[in-house]
Amino acid sequence: MKVKVAEKDDVLEGTMRMVQAQGGSYVLAKVSGKLYAIDGICSHRGGELWHGHLNGAVVKCPRHGAEYDVRTGEVVGQVKLPLIGKAQGQRSVTVTVEPDGVYLDV
Repeated sequence: MKVKVAEKDDVLEGTMRMVQAQGGSYVLAKVSGKLYAIDGICSHRGGELWHGHLNGAVVKCPRHGAEYDVRTGEVVGQVKLPLIGKAQGQRSVTVTVEPDGVYLDV
């Protein structure tokens, strides 16, 4: 189901924001002129990724530093501390930009 989550100019190059659709929270990020979306709650310890730091295509969770590629949801880095577990990949969501706004296929 396609759900409108933003206007076309709401996310500037190199930035991200939280959007909600169908009861879920997602990170919507613009990288190299294209919009991408992944689940917004970190798979590791539940951190809100939209409060993290975006460096290129990588968002770093503000809680324990797990890093995800916003284009794919793949884990690209994590802190290696005993007892805190490992991050799992984030679900990537298809983003469609139409004349009337930005849509997620959720």
